[in-house]
Amino acid sequence: MDTQDVAIVVLAAGNARRFGSDKLMADLDGSPLGLRAAAQMAQLNAAAHIAVCQPEAPIAPHYLKLGYTLAKNRHAERGLSRSLHLAVEAAAQTEAQALLILLADMPFVQTSYVAALIAGCDGEILASSDGIQSMPPAIFPRAAWSRLLETEGDAGARHILLNASTRTAPEGSLRDIDTPDDLAASKALPLGLDRSS
Repeated sequence: MDTQDVAIVVLAAGNARRFGSDKLMADLDGSPLGLRAAAQMAQLNAAAHIAVCQPEAPIAPHYLKLGYTLAKNRHAERGLSRSLHLAVEAAAQTEAQALLILLADMPFVQTSYVAALIAGCDGEILASSDGIQSMPPAIFPRAAWSRLLETEGDAGARHILLNASTRTAPEGSLRDIDTPDDLAASKALPLGLDRSS
């Protein structure tokens, strides 16, 4: 599949309860943590770039500057599934033939990996793997969008990805940031992990 056939969606509407403050605005290498993956994905020539975030989120203007369309989640308390529903609704307004879901708190996902993931999509759901489990970034062809609309609560698409084909991501690149300790540990990484691409 070509990147031009894909709507890239960054999910950024979580409440970050475990972090204790606005996680996505936390500093990582001089810029907001929640902006890093989005900035990387903005380099891809996609059918659309969409960010799902809460209406008054401080991170929202940053996504607009990158050229993202905002899908405002006014009911984040309904869990991750609400963001997935909004992602599908926004992508359905485009010509995209597939939807790529990325989480804003996964700052080390590499553009080159996502491009390869898209290229490897053959019309079936394709998820990423850290060698243990299936997870985002994941691609959902248009025919599978109805399954995303059926998700409920905070589990999101986890059950859908359980049986999906996977592509193994570079080591450490699927690390997410849930707590201040996670952020501190990520800053201390001796990176064979590419934090500059």
